[in-house]
Amino acid sequence: MKIVKGLIAGCGVCCALTLTARAQVNTVKIMPMGDSVTARGSSPESSYRYWLYKDLQDAGFNNFVFVGNQNGVSDGAPANSDFDQHYEGGGPNNDAWSSADGVNAAPSAARSRPDFLILDLGSNDIIYDIDPATTQANLQAIIEDFAAQNPNIIVLLAKPTPFAVDPVATSQEKKLERRQQSQLATIASKVGKTEKQSGINVIVVNQFGGYNVKTDTKDGTHPNVRGEQKIARKYFTVLKKYMKKM
Repeated sequence: MKIVKGLIAGCGVCCALTLTARAQVNTVKIMPMGDSVTARGSSPESSYRYWLYKDLQDAGFNNFVFVGNQNGVSDGAPANSDFDQHYEGGGPNNDAWSSADGVNAAPSAARSRPDFLILDLGSNDIIYDIDPATTQANLQAIIEDFAAQNPNIIVLLAKPTPFAVDPVATSQEKKLERRQQSQLATIASKVGKTEKQSGINVIVVNQFGGYNVKTDTKDGTHPNVRGEQKIARKYFTVLKKYMKKM
């Protein structure tokens, strides 16, 4: 019995090493795509991308890259620069992307054929008065463009983090804006379900829940270090499960 147990234990160790080795042998391409929550991160912040990069490295994944048309953070220089800073989104003075901007960028961005797409768009649609049905259609179009280039892509679709309502708005306007933010989270769930049914591997990541505008942002909209770490951890929890198998 001791020999059998030893063989089983040895097999378990071997299998674990094999999974880790696979994650290290194959270069995994991750594309963070989004608005200013993805793009920004000037000191004392570094963007959630920094913390996600560190979380993955600390977990033993050392052969992955971030890909996208931009490099750095859109609002200055990050506090920590020792990470792959590529992402897909707007650069300086142009990081307030809507889902329509994502639709315009998707055909070109998809040609890099990332293994993972981290998609966080829709918050600015509220500000730009884009109809919710259009937001939903845009998110679906983005995902489908990427899947057309790489049918095996895994999409992490965010329920976007909440943001502070306009302080000078009327009480009715504030109530509407809060409802629109909640509705956006529902839209993300619908998009995830629809695309999953069509055969695309979409995982909805609830960044909306558990995120506190007062304690997790530096200005009511963009994450502070604590907020960045919260966002990164939720993505990491999903990514590590899949990257172990790649």
